[in-house]
Amino acid sequence: MNNAGPENAFLFNGNVLTLDGRDTVATGLLIEGGRITSVAAADERLKAGYRTVDLEGATVLPGFIDPHAHPLSLGSALRAIDCSPPAVTSIAGIVRRITEVAGDPEGSSEAWIRARGYDELRLAEGRHPTATDLDNAAPGRCVRLSHEGGHGDVLSTAAMNAVGINRDSTPPPGTTIERDPATGDPTGVLFEMGGWLRDRMPSPSNDALGDYAAAASRALAAAGVTAVTDAGRDNTSDRLSLYAELIAKASFTPRPTVMLSADSDYPDPESTPGVRAGATKIAITFSSGQMHPDFDDLVALISAAHRIGRQVAVHAIEIEAVVMACQAFRAVGPRDQIANLRHRIEHASECPPEIAEMVADNGLSVVTQPGFIHDRADRYLNAQSDGGADPRHLYAIQNLLAARVPVAGSSDAPFGPTSPLIGIQTAVTRASSGGQQIGPEQAISVGEALRLYGPGAAWLDHQEAEAGSLESGKRADLVVIERDPHKIDPKEIGAISVLATVIGGELVYGSLPGHPGN
Repeated sequence: MNNAGPENAFLFNGNVLTLDGRDTVATGLLIEGGRITSVAAADERLKAGYRTVDLEGATVLPGFIDPHAHPLSLGSALRAIDCSPPAVTSIAGIVRRITEVAGDPEGSSEAWIRARGYDELRLAEGRHPTATDLDNAAPGRCVRLSHEGGHGDVLSTAAMNAVGINRDSTPPPGTTIERDPATGDPTGVLFEMGGWLRDRMPSPSNDALGDYAAAASRALAAAGVTAVTDAGRDNTSDRLSLYAELIAKASFTPRPTVMLSADSDYPDPESTPGVRAGATKIAITFSSGQMHPDFDDLVALISAAHRIGRQVAVHAIEIEAVVMACQAFRAVGPRDQIANLRHRIEHASECPPEIAEMVADNGLSVVTQPGFIHDRADRYLNAQSDGGADPRHLYAIQNLLAARVPVAGSSDAPFGPTSPLIGIQTAVTRASSGGQQIGPEQAISVGEALRLYGPGAAWLDHQEAEAGSLESGKRADLVVIERDPHKIDPKEIGAISVLATVIGGELVYGSLPGHPGN
């Protein structure tokens, strides 16, 4: 087993957590032709004819599956100016960081400056930056500063001019252009306009896309992720073709699934080898105080995919959006049909017990993001004091499991932490990176948390026959980690080292313990 390609291998002397239906714990695996041929015990006879790898007691898990992320945005974010807390704690700090890049003699004065990750509630000024701030940082330059949550942006004046935002602009339905209450002029702060902006900004070059893909691939592999779903709401079949090209060039190693917009065609699978077309993505937005799309349009969008047997993934964050999604699916078809197609809600961020029961009653599943609590617990507590959501019911995995809702965990990277181990830790501890705990009654066991990124994610992505557990016949997609999450302080799970990531029997990250030999 090496990074030159899959080979027959016998991994032994390990702690193999299979996550199969019986939670079998083994000591070794036989891998042949990129698949697991046997879950093995320490049997010397099985080593004949195989390359042997002594795991030296390391723990092996099914490769983590991330069923909701934005890989190319992750790659772009890794190349953008980091304005996230705690790296930056004030608007003045954001201005300084952007000024440094704007003054870099190696940079182009024609290129857009990209920055990301700010959180207005954790800035000293307690507000969003504005176009005036960005103009001070980079006079005359096009600057886009994205919010850490992925649903807001701030543009400089030059950037607003470049994309056509002015005093007379009407925001698209479901979006918001913030305006100065005294003058009516746009402040530069935008909500839910990411797709609109992407259509009007210069498209990244092929070289830039390749760079983003490679950066995201390295980050995902280093986190033990072997399969990932691109959950972009505006994806078309072109995105599948792009991933197929990236795979052919070995620029992207995790197995990609791509959600597609409601108006996109689903291509012939043979035309995009190595890439799966996933669910139809529909987003309910609530930024302007009104739901978009409205109920009738939402039912029509879901029905169009449901009638032809396509899974639907509805982005719904607030309680009102989750309720609307449940009601729409109820209008589309009976519970059994909804459950059989594994229709799902992405996020369901606010989910008290009665809402979890509503989700269950309508046959829906949920893809949640426990890692958001790790990064944003303080923000949620601050928002509660201003009438925001009750933190006890944010990313309420226990409520969902108690209602027998199928649940998977995801990162939503780059808007949440990329590492599944951080998500697993947070699902168990309900604690932020600073130790602030919220909703401890929503904590789940280590075993339940591991399944969120293994069997649970595989099932929701229609991949359970191939991945999600370590069983004979399944793909040899696995992650080797330094310690067993069951046997350490849960607060330390996120810091467990990923020693190796293997996809189809091929080592794509790290190195395996011991010294391979025959």
